Amino acid sequence: MKMRNMRSKSNIKNELLSIKKALTGLQKKEDEMQTLINGKGKAEETSSSLLKLYEIMMQENKTTRTLLLNMSQVLSKLESELAPIEEYEVDNVSEQPREVPLSELDAKILQIIQIKGMACADDIKKEMNYKGRNAASARLNNLRRQGLIERYQLGHKVYYKFSASKATKETLIVSPPQ
Repeated sequence: MKMRNMRSKSNIKNELLSIKKALTGLQKKEDEMQTLINGKGKAEETSSSLLKLYEIMMQENKTTRTLLLNMSQVLSKLESELAPIEEYEVDNVSEQPREVPLSELDAKILQIIQIKGMACADDIKKEMNYKGRNAASARLNNLRRQGLIERYQLGHKVYYKFSASKATKETLIVSPPQ
C-alpha cells in the first residue's frame, strides 16, 4: 500500500510541474500581448499589431480551455486513486482500539458514575473519602480528557456521565487486577 501511495504522490508532483510549466507559458504570452498593446507606432503597425493580438488571444483561449480540461481530468483521476487509500486508512484506525490504562481509583470512580448514572465532584469526594473537592475534580477532569466520561453543566454544578458508546467503540480500558 505504501508503494501505491508513493506512486500517487509522484504522479501528483509530475502533474503539478506540468501545470506550472503551462501557466508559465501563458504568462509569457500575456507579456507579449501587453508589449503589443503598449507599443507605439504608425497606424499600419497598429492595425497589424491588433490582428496579431487577436490571433494570440484566440490561441491562448484554446490553450487555456485545454489546460483547464486536463487539470479537471487529472484531479478526477487523483481523487479516484486516493479514495481507496483514505478508506483503507480509516478502516485501519478503527480496527485497533486505543488502550487507556486506569488506576484502581479511576476504575472505582468510573464504577460509581456508572452505578449512579451521573456524578459530581461532591459525590466522588463523599464516596472516595477525600478531604476536599480538588482531588475529585482533578480525577474527573483526567477521565474526561481521556474520553471516558462526558461533562455536563447543570446550574452551578458540573456533572460527569459515562460515555458508553464513545468509550466502548474506540477504547480498551485496562485496569490493574484487584
